[in-house]
Amino acid sequence: MPDHPSRRRRPPTLAGALAITVLIGLLGGSAFAADSRALPADDAANGMIYSGLSVAKDGPCAGVLQVKGVTPAMCTHGPDPAPPGLSVKRRIQPLAAAPAAAPSALAVCDGDGTSGRRVEVLYVHGTTSRYAQYLETFRTLAEAVDVIFDESARETGGERHVRYVTENVNGACRPVVRDVRIADSALNANDWAPLLNAVKAAGYTRTDRKYLQFVDANVYCGIGGFAGDTRKTDANRSNSGPEYARADNGCWSAGVAAHELGHTLGAVNNNAPNASGAAHCVDEWDVMCYKDGPNVVIQTRCADRAHDQRLDCNHDDYYHTDPAAGSYLANNFNVADNLFLIRGGGSGPGPQPGQNRAPAATASASYTSPWESVAAVNDGAEPATSNDTANPRWGTWPNTGEQWALLTWASAQALTSAEVYFFDDNGGVRVPASWRLQYWTGGAYADVPGASGYPVAVDRYNRVTFGAVSTTRLRVLLQSGAGSVGLLEVKAFGP
Repeated sequence: MPDHPSRRRRPPTLAGALAITVLIGLLGGSAFAADSRALPADDAANGMIYSGLSVAKDGPCAGVLQVKGVTPAMCTHGPDPAPPGLSVKRRIQPLAAAPAAAPSALAVCDGDGTSGRRVEVLYVHGTTSRYAQYLETFRTLAEAVDVIFDESARETGGERHVRYVTENVNGACRPVVRDVRIADSALNANDWAPLLNAVKAAGYTRTDRKYLQFVDANVYCGIGGFAGDTRKTDANRSNSGPEYARADNGCWSAGVAAHELGHTLGAVNNNAPNASGAAHCVDEWDVMCYKDGPNVVIQTRCADRAHDQRLDCNHDDYYHTDPAAGSYLANNFNVADNLFLIRGGGSGPGPQPGQNRAPAATASASYTSPWESVAAVNDGAEPATSNDTANPRWGTWPNTGEQWALLTWASAQALTSAEVYFFDDNGGVRVPASWRLQYWTGGAYADVPGASGYPVAVDRYNRVTFGAVSTTRLRVLLQSGAGSVGLLEVKAFGP
């Protein structure tokens, strides 16, 4: 489901209406302050609802906005308008359920799925429930948010995953989606407080939770909690809960969900180098950047439009897994350090994969469609989606059954993990029913030992770790399901 997290509309915004004054590092860790003039008028058509918000002059929300009528104090940056292609008043259509034989899955899960700091996904509705109809949509969108956070981390040489509350679904680790019914009056109020209070009354108040709310209403596009705390410490308020991020049904998309969750995790503090002054950034393309005020000037510093699905253009404002000493993110709060994220492949700082060995290999395949290229599997081109049409790809249409893509090196490589990005055009080429990795022993192919599992998900890399092998060949063996099979990219890593 394509989406565009950057908001290009120009409704009245807090930045323009309040003449926000940026105060670097003042107000007890809050990065900016606003004067006491009136908030903008509500613009219901674009989901810009300011009713129920106030400009906080003191307390934990000093310098940002506060949701009135919620205890303890709930701070926010305010509402975000719908991005192009979405509308607050037009519902997103549900996705089809993943087949049991090839379920989607999170790339990394942590612990028992419930303990510790976690993001918990809520479907919030009134009298009418569409839980069964949209369950797969919510799971898939939450998983796509994780892809945004992890692929953005990989741009800085690291790995980060959203630590969701998870469960086993058909053998795959997937986010739990809670079914939360509240009164219709609270659901549809032109004010966030009634819904927040109703969700809290339902028991979603844990201090070790960020709650990602998919709300079945047409009031907002998105709105999220935002602490505005710049302190470089685990005690930063962005590291605690309960905190809430909301996306209404016209904006059920990965980009909007990542944007609002990003606010709850600490993006974007307004003393950052490219801050807009209202909790966003101005250097496109970027999930958290957009023109949020009439006097805000946008600069395109990451020209690839695909980065509209990634965090922190140039990684100098709010998200870097290893910032340089003396840089802004080395001295101020860094969302990549947020305690609600998994670092590496586990719950704490962990080893990162080594250099990708795949580009040095020669690619071959069981069969390649005449208009496709097997060289695509290790050409280093990063896919935007599983139906990426901008880059070369390997596909086997119309052939089905068992197919394979092979990487061959001139000398033996020590390997411990691999990642594959499936080609799926929702037509003749689909994700496989199953797949596995095999290595050349010198006389035959054998399955890699101790494989961590073989997830089958679209629009992201599917990672497998295994016991170390030394080999000159690594084969991705795919069994077709609903169509032919294909790959966009294969990566292979050593210890």
